[in-house]
Amino acid sequence: MMPPPPSGAENHGPMPARPPITGVILAGGLSRRLGQDKASLKLGGKALAQWVAQALAPLVSHLWLITNHPLEHLSLGLPLITDLKPYQGPAGGLATALFFARTPWVLAAAADNPFLAPPLLAALIRRAAAGNPAAVVCRSPGGMEPFPGLYSVRLLSHLTAFLKMDRRPTRFLEVCRPRVIPLEEVTRLDPPGRTFFNLNTPEDLAQAEAWLAAETGNNER
Repeated sequence: MMPPPPSGAENHGPMPARPPITGVILAGGLSRRLGQDKASLKLGGKALAQWVAQALAPLVSHLWLITNHPLEHLSLGLPLITDLKPYQGPAGGLATALFFARTPWVLAAAADNPFLAPPLLAALIRRAAAGNPAAVVCRSPGGMEPFPGLYSVRLLSHLTAFLKMDRRPTRFLEVCRPRVIPLEEVTRLDPPGRTFFNLNTPEDLAQAEAWLAAETGNNER
């Protein structure tokens, strides 16, 4: 599928208040451990991709789902882009986003990260305003995290060349040398520390449901 027109008419709110950034959700493939498509998997009655879209939409002028299975994702109600080269993993999805983007920056997140912290996403964007870095990512207790991350479209040729040798997003970070939000700031902006929680297994889904139930209970008090 071709991308929506670059006018940004995806009905996510008034355009003037938003920076020229394309938000993309990387749908990924069929999860062997979950046994079903992650982007469509329901958490609290809402698909994982819709949780991610809810976090990205206020910060971007365009919002797309990058997928190898567009027909399976039509019901999500999101503009769809089919991978240029299928089955190259998240780095391939990012390359597709950089190719189609009509904005200087792409804010990319994985569909299986339903608990993105808006203050942390905003911090990624603020970091890009100073010094014109090639990319901005975060450091978690596990190291540098490629997603969510902000990537300049000028990285397209570098990523295309990289994909001929490797498909690991973390290795690409070593190539593009991004600006990194340090762990202490990440912790301050996301106190629960759930932005980098990947929902990969039935146990992860149970944990995510428990967190939602606890938050609902606290809000009702």
